[in-house]
Amino acid sequence: MNEDNLPQPVLNSRRLCLRPLAAQDAVSLHALYSDSEAMRFMDCAPSQHVADTAKRLEILLYVLPIWHATWVLVERSSDAVIGLVNYHHREIWNQRLEIGFAMRRASWRQGFMREAVATLIDYCLGSLAMHRIESTVNLGNVSAVRLLEGLGFRREGGPMRERQRVGSEFRDLSMFGLLREEWHGSIGSAPTPARLTAPVEHEPVAG
Repeated sequence: MNEDNLPQPVLNSRRLCLRPLAAQDAVSLHALYSDSEAMRFMDCAPSQHVADTAKRLEILLYVLPIWHATWVLVERSSDAVIGLVNYHHREIWNQRLEIGFAMRRASWRQGFMREAVATLIDYCLGSLAMHRIESTVNLGNVSAVRLLEGLGFRREGGPMRERQRVGSEFRDLSMFGLLREEWHGSIGSAPTPARLTAPVEHEPVAG
């Protein structure tokens, strides 16, 4: 069977379970989406109500693995949903895709995002057989730049002028890239398929 017809898997790391986004996650993710500081570098303004967050997640709630997919980060010790990661703009013919990530402020500075992004990279380079992973970042987002560089990404270009629009504001972004041979991994020593469990029943998702 073509892997693009398979259900989106659950990915596991030491402290986190990455499971497909579901509609009911809007309540938990509202702590992230309503926080102006956590949303400062995101591509939409902070949510005022849970209904706003639910509306913004709608586009992520249609899974299309050939193009994009989204996972929520569930902390094993508390079963709390603390953030999300995704891939998007996947080009199978070029064996490349882009990744994005965000986390609620209460879970910052504990290494969770590094663990989650490393797990996603393992999956993309392993199970999806990607050759290149990209991420576009506002250079003012020092924590994201530090995270990507710590995982082996290189700044390759930019600033790309006014590439992102948030409300009426246009923002400059820079491109970071990681190649398969540059990845040493944090789950394994080489880009092998991420640790998977059986897919769970969930709302369709994408990102």
